[in-house]
Amino acid sequence: MTLSSKLETCCNPRKWDLAHPILILGTSGRALAQSAAAGGYRVLVADCYADRETRQVASAWVQIPPGADDEHWRQRIAQLIRTETNPVGLVFGSGFENRPEFMEELTQWGVLLGNRPHCVRLLNDPRRFFSLLWKLAIPAPEIRFSPPDPTHGWLRKAIGGTGGHHVLPMTKALIHGKRVRWQEMRPESQKRRASTSPPYYYQRKLEGQPGSVLFLANSKETQILGYNHLWTAATRAAPYRYGGVATPLNLTPSAATFLQSYLRTIVTATGLRGLNGLDFIQEPGGIQVLEINPRPPASLDLYHDLFNPFDAHVKACLEVPLSFRVTSITTTRAFSILYAPYPLQIPPHMVWPTFCYDCPVANLKIEREEPICSIHARGANIEECRQLIRRRQQQVLKLLSPNKTPA
Repeated sequence: MTLSSKLETCCNPRKWDLAHPILILGTSGRALAQSAAAGGYRVLVADCYADRETRQVASAWVQIPPGADDEHWRQRIAQLIRTETNPVGLVFGSGFENRPEFMEELTQWGVLLGNRPHCVRLLNDPRRFFSLLWKLAIPAPEIRFSPPDPTHGWLRKAIGGTGGHHVLPMTKALIHGKRVRWQEMRPESQKRRASTSPPYYYQRKLEGQPGSVLFLANSKETQILGYNHLWTAATRAAPYRYGGVATPLNLTPSAATFLQSYLRTIVTATGLRGLNGLDFIQEPGGIQVLEINPRPPASLDLYHDLFNPFDAHVKACLEVPLSFRVTSITTTRAFSILYAPYPLQIPPHMVWPTFCYDCPVANLKIEREEPICSIHARGANIEECRQLIRRRQQQVLKLLSPNKTPA
């Protein structure tokens, strides 16, 4: 019997229950793994960082280099689950949104606890997703698939891109300048589709406050768990790079009502399940929907002490009625990604401050502009949190490189 057939035999969905192991797959599995362990689940993790906290809570883990192809993922995942005698629940985090075919293949190896690949495919195809929004009368920015002329007031986005690195203000130079380079960086499975799928789309730039909604869905109903403020960590090459998130974001009652209505409509139309995120822009004239992240978003990290996000995700995926009680947030909370301002190496006896999460292991080399860790803070308001995070970032850099002066 081959490994694949063995896994298909032992992973009969009808035999899976909450006592069986969970395999978390994604770019970073730390937040989900900690929440799962706190909920009493036995956790396996396959991600790109294998940071210290992940290793502490996971029964087993494998580290998969960023940019690894599908075959590398197959081999490492097989190492994790080949000895499991019970069905494994599969939870996909970030990094699989643009790989629905691979998701579909991996779901033959376990029990999918998340959105089905066809739903992920729909929500991450801008042509289909924005057509759906307009059909449902949900406000969204204008998009097109050929370069606009004039270019002013437009953004270029890579189809399937994540983290904001791929979003650039549209210029004449971009029409011809970077297409080949971006394709060279894409996973092999996407390169093969490049001749039939345009790598970019163009979106009208909106002015306003970017925000997100953390919500739960069970394919029929939805429950909003929190509204969040988003910010960037801009560089010259990546002016919209993801920087961090804070909660709560104060919305007008009408804006909150509109978002609740939009989510109910989208969930009914798509069958979304589990924890998901919706990104939007709050303009003076109202809310414009930008995208749906059909998987547990990073913002769940701000809610661990209010409810168990992982347990809520699993039960919603099993289509349990939504009745989770979330304690009201009384203190603003936030986290930001600390990107390396220069190449560095983690000291062998680094003592990480308690406000650091996603901490890399000793002696790891980190290149300039790669993420080091996330820095968390609480305060009276969002600006106070941001100021505290800036001070803490400088503190961490000083610990990592005592002979350097942070910029």
